[in-house]
Amino acid sequence: MTTSLFNQSIIQSALDLDVYKINMMHAAYKLYPSTQVRYELIVRSDEDLSDLKHDVEHEILRLAEVNFSNEDRRYLTEQAPYLDSTFIDYLAEFRFRPESQVEVRVLPTKGKDQLRVSIRGLWHETILYETLVMSIISEVRNRRRWSSIPYAQFQKTLVDKVDWLRRELKRRNITNFQFSEMGSRRRFSAQVQHDVVDYLRQHASDLMSGTSNYHLAKQFGLTPIGTVAHEWFMAHQQLTEPAKSQQVALDQWHTTFGGQLGIALTDTIGIDAFLADFSLERANAYAGVRHDSGCPYAWGDKMIAHYEALGIDPKSKVLIFTDGLNFERALDICDYFKDRANVSFGIGTFLANDMGDWRDGQIQYQPLSMVVKLAECNGQAVAKISDEPEKAMCEDEVFLTELKQSFGLISALDKAS
Repeated sequence: MTTSLFNQSIIQSALDLDVYKINMMHAAYKLYPSTQVRYELIVRSDEDLSDLKHDVEHEILRLAEVNFSNEDRRYLTEQAPYLDSTFIDYLAEFRFRPESQVEVRVLPTKGKDQLRVSIRGLWHETILYETLVMSIISEVRNRRRWSSIPYAQFQKTLVDKVDWLRRELKRRNITNFQFSEMGSRRRFSAQVQHDVVDYLRQHASDLMSGTSNYHLAKQFGLTPIGTVAHEWFMAHQQLTEPAKSQQVALDQWHTTFGGQLGIALTDTIGIDAFLADFSLERANAYAGVRHDSGCPYAWGDKMIAHYEALGIDPKSKVLIFTDGLNFERALDICDYFKDRANVSFGIGTFLANDMGDWRDGQIQYQPLSMVVKLAECNGQAVAKISDEPEKAMCEDEVFLTELKQSFGLISALDKAS
């Protein structure tokens, strides 16, 4: 480990992002090369970031200097054989163009100024910005406002939680616990995520299945973990009939990757709508499913019941949980589904952005809560409904209502009519 929470660079390489972004970039490049999109940053924390505009903009513009090196492309060819050679060749010429693709502004939001970031362009040319922009904002904020946190505070917090995990696993006799590190988007800093992964690979290698960060997986010889995110399903709301968007998204994904990235994300429209589209053929084709909102226990019970109703042994599939987890919640879930299904966990902020109980006067350190989400596809609104109302997002209430109605969901407007 080092003795500093920061190093000189925020973004370490073109691979310093989540695995699923490159997977989706490949699919968008291959299937929808002319599709235009817009993404928007949404800051959920009640914290004014407007004074960070200049530094955030400066760091985003520096992405123009980042490219996929020959070594990066060789690594992807070895680690991700499902990425075809045409796409790997395309990465050789790929360049970020933040001066024309990204706009950083300060706009009134809920009665006060707030940082806003908009990303526009061809889908496959802009898809990688999401995790990079969030990493930049988080680190710029922490460099500016929380640079006084001593390295020892971070180190002790990390060591203590891994020690606690070991004790709890032994006390509760849990033998089926596996997790991957997924902290890139909301990490405290690039250095902190590096040191977290380095510590875990040395002290919890039997429990950590890999990392979602391609750069760190490459650096430490770990398994890169990741499949697909909400935007794949959201974009299909404008790439096909909205009512068929999940079916088409699932089928196109399976065909594109030949079943090699077979984890389905279930909550873009909500678990019930997903299950209606998750037919016997699709349930057999996919190796498992991922939970990202709503009650994990109710979700898992529904998935197990759905597999059983289709005549599929739930133990032949994997349930992956990724929604705001810490070790304690993950162990509780692991215990609940013991002997009923294979489970795995993706843990992000709890590992890559936890400074324990550190305070600056009366203010305790808290990670930023923020997302960068797809807002438009080909000039038309898209939506994420979610299994958790506060995670739902759509700029167009009319489209949101129509989408809900197309899936037989009751909206606020339906109730009022």
